[in-house]
Amino acid sequence: MRIKSHLGGDAALVLVTLVWGSTFVMAKDLLSYWPPLAYITVRFALAAVVLVALFPQRIIHAGRDEWKAGAILGLALSLAFAGQAIGQVYTTPSKSAFITGLATPLVPFVALLLLRVRPSMENMIGVTLASIGGVLILIPQDASVNRGDVLTLVCTTLFAAHITLLSSYSRRFDVRTLTVLQITSAAAVFLIVWLAFKACSLFLAGHPLPEIISQESVPLIWTGRVLWQIIYLSLVATVATFLLWTWGQSRMSATHAAIIFSLEPVFATAIAIMVRGGKEWMGGRATFGAALIFLGIIVSELHIGYRRRRRDGAAAEAFNEDEDIQLAQRER
Repeated sequence: MRIKSHLGGDAALVLVTLVWGSTFVMAKDLLSYWPPLAYITVRFALAAVVLVALFPQRIIHAGRDEWKAGAILGLALSLAFAGQAIGQVYTTPSKSAFITGLATPLVPFVALLLLRVRPSMENMIGVTLASIGGVLILIPQDASVNRGDVLTLVCTTLFAAHITLLSSYSRRFDVRTLTVLQITSAAAVFLIVWLAFKACSLFLAGHPLPEIISQESVPLIWTGRVLWQIIYLSLVATVATFLLWTWGQSRMSATHAAIIFSLEPVFATAIAIMVRGGKEWMGGRATFGAALIFLGIIVSELHIGYRRRRRDGAAAEAFNEDEDIQLAQRER
């Protein structure tokens, strides 16, 4: 039963990763119609409304500790997604996905800070390889560092923190309650910041404002294409995936979840190339950097398989010893 539980959790996270891989191209297209903070606010607000409608009792009966966990997860989530959405305005979907994938080798080190779980030597080697790969992607041969790349990289640490904290909280609290609270908290943060930016752009019109604020004054364009994209991003890529994610990660460690999430840039790039063609080809140097990221991810997770085989071997030896003892007792 434990094996089936682990396989079910793995399958859930692979499905989540596949769906998220499809969102990079879709979000890039949507951001040509909407400013980034407006997009992410509407996406999470709609998701929060649906979740509260589905599970109203989870909000009513949530305890203080559950609200605290949901608020912490929601804050980390809101900062990470907002930064990623803004970064996607200036970079390509596949590049954004690979940089976000750096969260995988970072998780063991974030776990050391937050959960006091010490990283292994494989983790240290893996994060070094992934960091070199990230530099190669961030600094291609024919261009300087893109501000969208840098912002996405900063947000990657927040994604790593969220994965780590969710691994702990999902084992202590109900999956549905935790999902509703973190999405609702994130939506509240987005809404407050978006309204503040809208107010600044309205009352300070004509004054020089940072682009991150001034671009939110652009009116939202509603088309049939935009409507189905926001519905997919809200209901499928947020409501459904976060329920699956929280459930799946309650059955595994943060590090094990992170290695599954390393599939996200693979799915994202494959989908981006199919949809956008040559626009998504990152060049030889950046492609080599992406390969180093994957190598770092694989190396950082080698100790999991070794540790699992050693544990299974020890369990098998203990079982055989018990069988020998029982057989000897029967012969007497």
